[in-house]
Amino acid sequence: MVVRSRPQAGFVLPLALTASAVLLLGSASLHTLSLQKRLRVHASSQREQGADQLRSAAQAFAAVGRGEEACLLLWSSLDWPGVAHRCSDSDPSQLSGGVVGEMPWTLLDWQPSNESAQLKVQLADGRTGNFRLALDPLAPAGLGISEVQLQARVPLLEAE
Repeated sequence: MVVRSRPQAGFVLPLALTASAVLLLGSASLHTLSLQKRLRVHASSQREQGADQLRSAAQAFAAVGRGEEACLLLWSSLDWPGVAHRCSDSDPSQLSGGVVGEMPWTLLDWQPSNESAQLKVQLADGRTGNFRLALDPLAPAGLGISEVQLQARVPLLEAE
């Protein structure tokens, strides 16, 4: 019969409990890291999808701006109602919004300068983006669209 001395008796149970707790905490930490990565990937995917939809809206604006509404691109969007008579057959409402895919978009602002213009559009879900468009120096039309500058999501602004 093996007789254990009193100070060594019962050290295995606390050691096993401590090891189990360390393994449980380690497993929980790994699980948390995995979930955080999954959430970051999902958020990044959502941001990219929103940026793509905003780019599509900017491209739709630029495409309409190559038609009869091209004349309006010389003025700020705030001036369009007053200068529409100078542009025969132009309709400012054609540049004021549309639908890309199944997502409606609205023009918030158009500010032309000499060789470029600032475009601000908003999607129906509140995502908003700014773009810089390179303008054709020979005719009022957009030549290229910059990358989107995403802004915080805001409620859709209604036209007054």
